[in-house]
Amino acid sequence: MDSQQFKMNDAFTTTNSGNLIPATNVVEDEIIIRTVKLNKYFGDKHVLKDIDFEVRKREVVAVIGPSGSGKSTLIRCLNALEKATSGEIYIHGERLNSSLSVKRLSPIRSELGMVFQNFNLFPHMTVIENIIEAPRLVRKMSKDQAIALGEKLLVKVGLSDKRDAYPNRLSGGQKQRVAIARALAMQPRALLFDEPTSALDPELVGEVLKVMKDLAYEGSTMVVVTHEMQFARDVSDRVVFMSDGSFIEQGDPEEIFKNPKEKRTQLFLERVLSVLP
Repeated sequence: MDSQQFKMNDAFTTTNSGNLIPATNVVEDEIIIRTVKLNKYFGDKHVLKDIDFEVRKREVVAVIGPSGSGKSTLIRCLNALEKATSGEIYIHGERLNSSLSVKRLSPIRSELGMVFQNFNLFPHMTVIENIIEAPRLVRKMSKDQAIALGEKLLVKVGLSDKRDAYPNRLSGGQKQRVAIARALAMQPRALLFDEPTSALDPELVGEVLKVMKDLAYEGSTMVVVTHEMQFARDVSDRVVFMSDGSFIEQGDPEEIFKNPKEKRTQLFLERVLSVLP
């Protein structure tokens, strides 16, 4: 597969025998996302407080914490869906400034694929049309190229048989898998997930998490805002615990879940660890 087709899944390492194997948990020094003293207010409410954050290539970062702690606001600020009040955001070294013109902002934002809670598929478009729309408009990909890529991605998320279906004929889990394929079609440097399973019926959560686990295993760079504690514990390279607009604690998942140092982290995890196997 060439880089024009798909550049997120090149995370392989070579064994002594010359075989290629997926390079799981191989985090590189290249910084994909960085924030410096990021603040966000909604009126008088201070929802992000001096957030310093870095995400490196092939790193999977799970952001956890109670509802209302600023997790979704953070991820929406990262690609300028929300305008930060102050601070700096860099995407692969490029300053993301929401005051830039759409023409200048668009190529920076296109480096991040976004997967929303509620899918945000175009209801009047088929599955394949939803997937190819942004690559054709933003990446200026030809229709044939976009369709070929879209079909590969549908195989990847297990939905090749839904190519010509409309969103109203899909289950919630299928819609979210299409949304993931759509994000991947932009060939982004990183994927942002904003509570991707929160709108799903419990029996549909597993099919979406499997796709996300596969992406993590293949070396995709991911920031995942989630209440799925088992995913955060078992799949991520780093866990960030947020509360009241601040990063309270972050580190290795095993350390965070088994030996949290901060009282607020301890109290939060006491309420959720009992449901983990």
